[in-house]
Amino acid sequence: MSPMPERRPEARERDKLRRDTKVRNYSPQAFKFYMEQHVENVLKSHDQRQHRRFQLENEMTKVGLSDEAATQMRRMLHQKESNYIRLKRAKMDKLMFDKIITLGVGAFGEVSLVRKRDPKTLYAMKTLRKSDVIKRNQVAHVKAERDILAEADNEWVVKLYYSFQDRDHLYFVMDYVPGGDLMGLLIKMEILDETLARFYIAELVLAIESVHKMGFIHRDIKPDNILIDHDGHIKLTDFGLCTGFRWTHNSKYYQKDGSHARQDSMEVSSCNLDEHCRCEILKPLERRRNRERQRCLAHSLVGTPNYIAPEVLLRQGYSSVCDWWSVGVILYEMLLGHPPFYASTPIETQTKVIHWKQTLKIPSDTHLSHESKDLILRLLCSAEDRLGVSGAQEVKNHAFFSSIHLDGLRKQAAPFIPTIRYPTDTSNFDPVDPEKLRNDSEETWKRPDSKLENGKHPEHAFYEFTFRRFFDDGGHPCPLPDPNSPVYV
Repeated sequence: MSPMPERRPEARERDKLRRDTKVRNYSPQAFKFYMEQHVENVLKSHDQRQHRRFQLENEMTKVGLSDEAATQMRRMLHQKESNYIRLKRAKMDKLMFDKIITLGVGAFGEVSLVRKRDPKTLYAMKTLRKSDVIKRNQVAHVKAERDILAEADNEWVVKLYYSFQDRDHLYFVMDYVPGGDLMGLLIKMEILDETLARFYIAELVLAIESVHKMGFIHRDIKPDNILIDHDGHIKLTDFGLCTGFRWTHNSKYYQKDGSHARQDSMEVSSCNLDEHCRCEILKPLERRRNRERQRCLAHSLVGTPNYIAPEVLLRQGYSSVCDWWSVGVILYEMLLGHPPFYASTPIETQTKVIHWKQTLKIPSDTHLSHESKDLILRLLCSAEDRLGVSGAQEVKNHAFFSSIHLDGLRKQAAPFIPTIRYPTDTSNFDPVDPEKLRNDSEETWKRPDSKLENGKHPEHAFYEFTFRRFFDDGGHPCPLPDPNSPVYV
């Protein structure tokens, strides 16, 4: 028999603290919710680990590795798996990151450019206030966003590296995509030539196809949510309105005695329907060019209804085909300089979208090709007749894309490369209005997380939110690029 190991003094102190601390009693519903999610994620982790092992075996078989080399590769994968499990147990904190600048402000929080202290790596960090997420009944949407970003491991979706939480906030740590968004490019160029528009729409079609293959509907495809990387290719972001078909994406599981009003994800806030934007009512591109613009096409929870399909606004039931409507709106805007259903208030825009048969018009004196007009009209139509109802291949087969090679498109040179002068260059993003920044944001960032009991939201609302991407390599997934690289000009 081995002798009993001597307990360290600090271990005895922790045991005493646990005995003296009042244990909170959770409801049976919260315990059930936690266990179902936890077991589901344990099984998912096992499946992912098995998939990585099979993937390694297949790759080694293809290249014909010797037995000795194959054994070494298996050991390396085993070590990576062990490191990954260890890293997943480590608690993350916002103090591990230094905030550089705020990139944007939204309804629930903000997105900032941050640098992880160890190693010196740049990320975009999305911070959401739990109280606002709960008050607006958006827990299910936050869960869906976290799930799709965690599962997405393709070139068309912004990669999530970490997600974690403290008492008051949720944090998404993602790729920093320095080229800005498509809306910013439209502001600068006003109207895109058809070659450039074709390139972006082709990539957008491939990006949406990848989201649909994972079993998700984005529902908020718009230029603001399409980022341009340093090579000029696009990535989708902001899956806050994304929906899947899992039980954890159903808002009824997060209701707490009906204590807060429910709001549908696509419902325009009634208090704002008849309000005009505080921006001057100018021509669309003139208003956009205004340096003080605030992208205030709508004041609702979900943003502008300019890009939302009519069947979604009418709550008639919808499928993934609603995302193809948004593609048609964006193509129209690229080629004509304004959205097809533009109006000064959200309710006017919503009315125009719902009555699209009467309001959709393509000016007869435009320079548009027959193929681009046809694609717009075949996307901006009823859901049952819309291109893409039988899958993305329908859209990809359209004559508009006949001059472009969709296979391997991301490996081809982009027609437009954004100017990025140094790693922390944020000039491709709109400056954030100082009035939109919370006065306590810097103090909140530096203040350690409080350990007070969380009574602000349903006890099970944010279970199983934490995530760390595999192949993190000890926290080094994305080292800072060399400033002397030719990418920076």
